[in-house]
Amino acid sequence: MRKLREEYPLIVFSKSYCPFSTKAKKLLETYNLSPPPKIIEVDLRDDWDFIKLILTRLTDHSTFPNIILNGQELGGSDDLHTLRAQGKLKKMFENAGMTVREEIVKEWETQ
Repeated sequence: MRKLREEYPLIVFSKSYCPFSTKAKKLLETYNLSPPPKIIEVDLRDDWDFIKLILTRLTDHSTFPNIILNGQELGGSDDLHTLRAQGKLKKMFENAGMTVREEIVKEWETQ
C-alpha cells in the first residue's frame, strides 16, 4: 500500500461490475487528473479476499469502491459525490499535488 501511495496520490479499489464503482470512476474522469488515479479492479484479482480484508482493517470501510487520497480514506461513491457537491473535491485533489483541468469540472457541475 505504501508503494502505491508514493506513485499514485489517488487510489480507487473498485469492482468492475459494481454500479457504485462505475459512478465514482465516471465522476473522477471528469476531473481529468494528472497523475491519473490508480484503479484496482479487486474482483479481477486472485487475491481479492485478502485485499478486502486489509482495506477493511485500514479504513473501516468494507464495501466498494473504496477511495483513498494520499493515504486517507475518502469513502465510497456517495462520499465522493457529496464532496463534489460541497465544492471540496477539486481543492482536495490540488492539495494532494494533482493537476485538475478546470473546464471539464465546470462542465460536469453544470449538468
